[in-house]
Amino acid sequence: MTRTSIIAAGLLLCAGALPVAHADCGPAPRPGFAIPDGAHASRDEMSAAKDNLSEYSAQVAAYASCLDSAQAHAGRSAGGDAQRLRGEYLDLGSAALVRLASVVSCFTRQVRAFHATGGGRDAGPAQCSLPDAQRTPVSLREAARPAR
Repeated sequence: MTRTSIIAAGLLLCAGALPVAHADCGPAPRPGFAIPDGAHASRDEMSAAKDNLSEYSAQVAAYASCLDSAQAHAGRSAGGDAQRLRGEYLDLGSAALVRLASVVSCFTRQVRAFHATGGGRDAGPAQCSLPDAQRTPVSLREAARPAR
């Protein structure tokens, strides 16, 4: 085979693998931490929660980027499944962003409580950080509201 044929064959193999690679974003990231009750949390606990939230936010951003790539690739694909796939990717990304907004909103409320009370020691998880509380979605507008 000529060098051009080998390169062309390699490109075709890579192009065939793209749909699988783009569609494999894995499950949506979930927060693996609890936000401390700000009224009883120490400065160190609040700082650790901020660091955890930053890491979780980066995970959601990477997941959303992967879904954007998959959605763009589905848009270039021919066939009836392309629109369904784009819708699924949009729904998955939206759900991850709403969950992140809920966690950010919870953290913001706890920061306000921390500043209002001066905190404390050995806080338990904030009520809004508990799994049952996260079932109530927070709108993106509410989560984006500036802290007072």
